Amino acid sequence: MKTISIFLALINSLMAGLLIAFSLSRVELQQAEVLWSITKVGAAFIVILFGVVTWVTSARDTNSGILPLGGIFLLLLGTVTILWTFHLAILSGDMEYYMIGYGGSLMVQGLASLLGFAGESRNLTTS
Repeated sequence: MKTISIFLALINSLMAGLLIAFSLSRVELQQAEVLWSITKVGAAFIVILFGVVTWVTSARDTNSGILPLGGIFLLLLGTVTILWTFHLAILSGDMEYYMIGYGGSLMVQGLASLLGFAGESRNLTTS
């Protein structure tokens, strides 16, 4: 599970970087409201942050208390991304399938992070 979490941390961090680049483009800034752009960029930065925390935690034997919180956040963010994509598809008729894939990837990373590092935290507390 740790390997899946590490791989998805890389993929999701790259996708979050692309989302930031797209959200800060001239066309997107003219079309979207400022609060919505700030929300998207903030969520993408948090995805990148939890990707870095996952990489650091897997590289060293550290006790990262933020990793379970990150896993839960990624599960929630993935679910919200999928639901928001369906909501926009109903309103506009334009289905963005890549966002469903990205939301699913966030959910799998969060779940793999929770399950993969949970056994290690149990071993750290008993030793």
